[in-house]
Amino acid sequence: MAKTFGFTDDEVKLLLVSVRHMRRTFALALKSAPDPSLQAYAALYDALFEKLRDMAGPIPAGIEDVLE
Repeated sequence: MAKTFGFTDDEVKLLLVSVRHMRRTFALALKSAPDPSLQAYAALYDALFEKLRDMAGPIPAGIEDVLE
């Protein structure tokens, strides 16, 4: 699926790591100060993460652990 959009498998995995980092950033911010606008952006990143994960296909166990 990633190749349909012009991404290599490695590029999709790099995007997954980047989105995971943003998800963690939002999670920390929401712990200290719950905010509806932050929650909305966090939800967008969660959905994007799932789409990218689907595009990446099977992910080796060692990498899968890092993504969570």
